[in-house]
Amino acid sequence: MRNPGIALTLAFLGALLAAVSAHAQTSPAPANTPEKANTPEQSSLVVGALQIGSSADLEVDGMDISVTNDSVVYSYLLKNTGTTELSLTASVSLPELQASADGTQTWVLASNNPENPVGLTITAAGEPIVPRAEVHAYALGLDRTAEITAEHLPLMPFGPETDKALAALSSDTISRLAALGIISPHDPDRPKAPLGADWTLDGVLSWRQSLPPGKPAPIVIKFTPVKAVYRLAKGDQDDLDDMKDEVCLQPQVLGALQSRLKSGGLWKVTEIALAVDRPAHWVDDPAPTLSVQKPQNDSIVAFCGMDDKTANRATVLGVAPDNTSDVRIVIFTPGRK
Repeated sequence: MRNPGIALTLAFLGALLAAVSAHAQTSPAPANTPEKANTPEQSSLVVGALQIGSSADLEVDGMDISVTNDSVVYSYLLKNTGTTELSLTASVSLPELQASADGTQTWVLASNNPENPVGLTITAAGEPIVPRAEVHAYALGLDRTAEITAEHLPLMPFGPETDKALAALSSDTISRLAALGIISPHDPDRPKAPLGADWTLDGVLSWRQSLPPGKPAPIVIKFTPVKAVYRLAKGDQDDLDDMKDEVCLQPQVLGALQSRLKSGGLWKVTEIALAVDRPAHWVDDPAPTLSVQKPQNDSIVAFCGMDDKTANRATVLGVAPDNTSDVRIVIFTPGRK
């Protein structure tokens, strides 16, 4: 005859062993177990459009933006309708730079030069312009450029040189800069984690633009875009749905993009954000025209204001929509696994 006491004991031991096994499988890893690092996502930033001083004799006859994977060219046609030469202040704002707080984003810049991180060049009537650079580093809304440079830190808030300089700071300097909001102190739970820069770098390039009377003056501004690059694969169809309104994807184009993903194909996606502010806000400037060159014949380009009749051409054309200050260009290129 089976002993009920023994059966009850065995059942209890079995349940205890099962609970211990389940706990071992589901408990989080110890605090000192290193976490798998995620690759930061390459993100985009906007370079400002040309801004110019006021004059009743200034006329803007054209603004064209030409885009390739690695270059953006703004071409302006200005005209002085008066009888005497104009001399107006002109400027271009550089992208605002700030380190990613959680390490999930990164930005690929043309240069580590804080005064011109996008390799921007300017010509007026074919002659090169050497602009004046004004760069300021802000922390907690205050200009901390002097404090940062006094510690021999680069003004760039991210990058290998900045990481190296931050790692060399003494503990007293770290505490002092952290109190000013310039850097993030060490996390007690992660004492070996690198320090982070908490300042934001703002920059603007300016110059004095001369405009002779009655003569068109072409101004050309060229730079390397700070673009986002990522991949879409099977299961990412919802990401396309999320962006369809932002880049005005037509239903047939959206269907073609999703079809490739559903069949196991990939898309390499490049995003470039463009400022389309008019240079003179007090006159009726013409709408900026856009031209986007495909990196290869089977690439797909999408942006609001695109001329759908040019979608299958090597260069896609369009006009920037009214009542917007920026346009998002997205280029889909078939990827390889």
